Amino acid sequence: MDWSLYNSIVNEFAEIGQQNDFTPLLTYCYMAEPFLADDLHQYVDYAQKQGVAVHLNTNASAMTAEKVDMLLETGFEGKVHISFHGATKETYERITGLVYEESLEHTLYLIDHYNPERICIRGVDDHWGEGEKQQWFEFWQPKGTELEYLPPISRCGSVKRLLKGRAHEGKASRLYGCQYNHPLVEMVILFDGRAVMCCQDMGRELIWGDVAAEGITKVWNGTIRKEAIRKLYSGKTCDSSFLCSRCEQALGATGMVQVLIQEAWQKLKRCSGVKGSAG
Repeated sequence: MDWSLYNSIVNEFAEIGQQNDFTPLLTYCYMAEPFLADDLHQYVDYAQKQGVAVHLNTNASAMTAEKVDMLLETGFEGKVHISFHGATKETYERITGLVYEESLEHTLYLIDHYNPERICIRGVDDHWGEGEKQQWFEFWQPKGTELEYLPPISRCGSVKRLLKGRAHEGKASRLYGCQYNHPLVEMVILFDGRAVMCCQDMGRELIWGDVAAEGITKVWNGTIRKEAIRKLYSGKTCDSSFLCSRCEQALGATGMVQVLIQEAWQKLKRCSGVKGSAG
């Protein structure tokens, strides 16, 4: 992203946070590897100085010790999510196409030089070998980081072989919202300033507007975004022409019931002091 555009977005975001009494949070993701930028620390430093918190998403392949050191010198205290898919070299390299030893070395360097409680290791199980899930947990748990073990998702059908169930192309479905409410709590801005529906919209199918020309607030409150939100949360039938109907994170009737049950259980725990989780 052009430096002047980045400055403009960060400045407006900081102002929105000040006006509404919250700390804005910025992360670099969406088909991007932040550590490929030699001046990443400058982008992070600028945002932090404007009162915008920064988190990072990385596969660690380019997260060298030198870049980590420059990042930490800015006073960076954000969360770092690291994708590490598999416990063996064979599985990791099959899924990511990266060099296992390099990514592991970079990840362990960060753990040794940063608060591991602010690091999350994510593992997406795309046909891992037998016993590899347990091996993955046994390796990372002693490091003290947060762990997320996840199933693969199709990114709104971008990865055809991962389409399952309701998400099959051509199958209409009723939508009752998003499991993580992505479009209600975040804006994904491309390098040129255009804003897409969410981080799952890898095909750039639904463009809310141009932040570079209109600003964050105008795009957020724009007609295109409002209509997309209405479709997603109305409970009406949508066919595959609407990208959310192909997303595993969109809620159908069953998913909505599960969310309501989980929320009711969490409320009960808070009221009664019950420990544990719903089955």
